[in-house]
Amino acid sequence: MNNRLVEGHGMDEAAKKLYRRWLSELWAGDHDVAAELVSEDFAIHHGEIRPGTERELVGPTGLVKLVELGRQPFDELRFTLAVGPIVEGDLLSARWIGNGTYTGGVAGATAVPGTEVEFAGNDILRFRDGRFVAYWVCSDGPWLMKQLGVDG
Repeated sequence: MNNRLVEGHGMDEAAKKLYRRWLSELWAGDHDVAAELVSEDFAIHHGEIRPGTERELVGPTGLVKLVELGRQPFDELRFTLAVGPIVEGDLLSARWIGNGTYTGGVAGATAVPGTEVEFAGNDILRFRDGRFVAYWVCSDGPWLMKQLGVDG
């Protein structure tokens, strides 16, 4: 068997394992794993959060801030894998579903605390040397905001 294929397969499995930790540990609120999952120069590409701008979030500390912001208005927020992860070269993609209970604090929301929500999204991550180095996410924020009663 071609050694390159064997090495590629091993890297694919390592990236998939890393992503499973991304969902089950990091996005469950375990901030301590961020440094194990992402590089120091990890770049987040999400909405207004863009590398090279004043809203830049980078590295493990930037990722922890993003996770905190995402989890803040919810209790019992949990994420499950819906599709993937799929690995092609140095990129990994997956679809996830998030479920939680709204606790309040979203500007313009009319939903009462205790409202159950469900939303989904797609992640693309680039990996190198055993850690993620870049992150693109697309989630169905409009659907989440509708569940929270935010007029668009």
